[in-house]
Amino acid sequence: MSHSAQRKLPPRAAYRTLQGWALGTLIEQGALKECEHHGHRVDRGDPDAWNRAREEAWRNPHPGATPEACLATVEAVLRGLGDTCPDC
Repeated sequence: MSHSAQRKLPPRAAYRTLQGWALGTLIEQGALKECEHHGHRVDRGDPDAWNRAREEAWRNPHPGATPEACLATVEAVLRGLGDTCPDC
């Protein structure tokens, strides 16, 4: 996928899990990028994007979850991703 192409994400309510919602939030806020060769998500290392994702998680939590749980899940997803593709 080229950098100029944008993937359409489903509406927030369509995410089935809190982890999927958190991943979507990080993608929407530009905190993650996709490896062009393998498709893995990797951390862009952008503190401003991380902060936007945290703010979004707090202001617009996943349906049925608390803002605290959403923020903790965003943090957990961030900690679980590296800044390099594991297959490169």
